[in-house]
Amino acid sequence: MSARPTRAVSVGLLTCALVLTGCSKGPAADQTTPSDAGAASSVTSATTSATTSATPTTSGSGTTGDATATSEGDEVRSRSGAFTVVPPEGWTGANDKANGVANIDLVLLSSKKVGSFASNLVVLTSAGDQSVLEDEMSKGRDQMTAGGRTVSAAPNRSVAGTPAIGFTTTFERDGIKVLARSYGIQRNGKVYLLTLSSSQAEAEHALAELDEVLSTWAWT
Repeated sequence: MSARPTRAVSVGLLTCALVLTGCSKGPAADQTTPSDAGAASSVTSATTSATTSATPTTSGSGTTGDATATSEGDEVRSRSGAFTVVPPEGWTGANDKANGVANIDLVLLSSKKVGSFASNLVVLTSAGDQSVLEDEMSKGRDQMTAGGRTVSAAPNRSVAGTPAIGFTTTFERDGIKVLARSYGIQRNGKVYLLTLSSSQAEAEHALAELDEVLSTWAWT
């Protein structure tokens, strides 16, 4: 039986990574559940620097593998090179804000903050088949429910022709009410875990922006 390397890339860890990217405050003591606390600690140390400057800068740099800064309409390539997206207006590629964090393939940040929270999209990539994807999504739901978060179904969708399964999580952190929409995709031996997070006050707009990002997703 082959190893299952996505175990350390659970949806619970993904949500931890995205919240740390989007929120300018330090991690809350109850941010992780026991099963992902050890792995999430590495994400905490590597992504806290992003929270001091969550509003990104832009330049006319064009497509870049590191996705450090983009102008409106620029195509952003994932670190793995497996896909590209075009950020919505006011968003920018920000992979540099997650340097040293294993498996993070793409970070997009909105320049708009609601309170101290900037909407963001984080994509983690690891090896795995469909059974691994389904197992990780199920575990992610269970972990976050056990952690006191409200978990609900999200509509299944297709991303560049590939089926995606998902769910929505709501919770409060550092006084900010957060909504996270997570999707999982399996393609060509890889599992892609995508999560958009925003303040709940900004959720409707942020989910529309997620739709915009996913409409531009292209496999390379």
